[in-house]
Amino acid sequence: MDDIASRPVLDGQCLDAAVEHARAALAALLRVPAGGDGAGYPKVIAEGRALLGTLLDHRLALAAARMDVRDAAAVAAARADRDEAIAVTGALLYWLPPGDPAWPGVALTVGRLSYDRYRDPWPDAEPPDPDDLDAACDLLLRAARQDADQRTALYLVLALRDRQRLLACPSDAHALQTWAKRLLAFPDAGGLEQDLLDLELAHPAESLARAGSWAPQGLRPLRLAGSPYLASVRPGAGTPMGLG
Repeated sequence: MDDIASRPVLDGQCLDAAVEHARAALAALLRVPAGGDGAGYPKVIAEGRALLGTLLDHRLALAAARMDVRDAAAVAAARADRDEAIAVTGALLYWLPPGDPAWPGVALTVGRLSYDRYRDPWPDAEPPDPDDLDAACDLLLRAARQDADQRTALYLVLALRDRQRLLACPSDAHALQTWAKRLLAFPDAGGLEQDLLDLELAHPAESLARAGSWAPQGLRPLRLAGSPYLASVRPGAGTPMGLG
């Protein structure tokens, strides 16, 4: 896994090979009997999950940016990557203590991917699962800081808006108002300004695209530095962009 982490930003066959390698390595680790080979074994599994989740999330972002919705095989592959990324990163989140410095970043990733699955924009999608929406709202609300970036703020507004439509809740309404104001305060909000709540939010996939949700800007590694449980997983060159 160190070899994968030392490579430049991956794409195409190199990215596919890295995903397969990380998947096989994690599967091998999970086959070790409970307790592993010592006290460091759970940490190694967590690092393996972080790496695989990062690679899958990156491949999904690239696929979504290039998606031809008429290509059923490409759509199915992207959905499979998203499901696996949610499962792998969710398992990592479950293992991390809530007070760990890495917890917010991992929670943001699971929340964002869960909302993407809830509002699947591609043809022949499964009916939206309210559990995905709850996961998105709850994790994003717990993990987002007041200085969250524009994309995180937009995900929060969209997810809270959708849950408020399903079941009106005063706390969600207050949070929606708060995060909508923060979103509109970004200097580069552009087309997401005053008409955002009335018009743009009716088309969340378009709004996310306009905010750069799918921009394939290289790997966005799980930011695990500072965690007493995990080492920093940095698959790709350049400045880590975090999870936002």
